[in-house]
Amino acid sequence: MPAERTPDDFVTNVPARLDRLPWDRFHWLVVTALGITWILDGLEVTIVGSLAGAINESPSLRLTATQIGLTASAYLAGAVSGALFSAT
Repeated sequence: MPAERTPDDFVTNVPARLDRLPWDRFHWLVVTALGITWILDGLEVTIVGSLAGAINESPSLRLTATQIGLTASAYLAGAVSGALFSAT
């Protein structure tokens, strides 16, 4: 049983209109671009994770385990904040 509508309810037919649109070349481009981005993001995370051990053993950088952990945390915080706030 659907809920009763109030005068403040916002009614739109946009979702129904979007569902009637044909799947076009543009949609394939968007899906392909998102897939490539997803793959590259996973590759980036893998590379950063793999380099942590090498950075720890680097004689020129001389980073402690705490500093490496802080850089990994900063990387993660930057990735999350970029994903959340870059579209605005």
